[in-house]
Amino acid sequence: MAKGTYKDLLTMSADGPLFGQLMLRDLLLPELLGQETANIAYWAGRDLARKLPVTENDLTQLFEQVGFGTLTPTTAKKQERHYLLTGTVVETRLANFAKPDFQLEAGFLAQSLQQILGIVVEANAVPDTRKHQVELTVALDPKTAQPTEQTPLHL
Repeated sequence: MAKGTYKDLLTMSADGPLFGQLMLRDLLLPELLGQETANIAYWAGRDLARKLPVTENDLTQLFEQVGFGTLTPTTAKKQERHYLLTGTVVETRLANFAKPDFQLEAGFLAQSLQQILGIVVEANAVPDTRKHQVELTVALDPKTAQPTEQTPLHL
């Protein structure tokens, strides 16, 4: 749900593709999907990642290209990784919507890493409005093998 009015949204600093993305992601989909928005967005993100397989080195570039924001790895352990998602799109969504959902990005990241690493991967997104960023926590299950993508896209 938007914090402001439709007129406020029209005068935001977002323009072009960003405005269209905001309309769909934060106005239309929550209205259509209701309480299931986060779950459906997560699985939709996973599905999108299956269609856009990349190498781990190209993952941050792909996040930028699809308009998710700037993905930065922060820490990595055997069973957990942390990433920060920042940038104009993230700041705009956090500033203009009461509860923007970043589960699409979490699902996309989880599936991308699962295809790259060949193990079960799950992710969760936690927005931080004070810092204008989203922390993505990724859980890795190295004991459970998964198929890897044999032909990733080259960006």
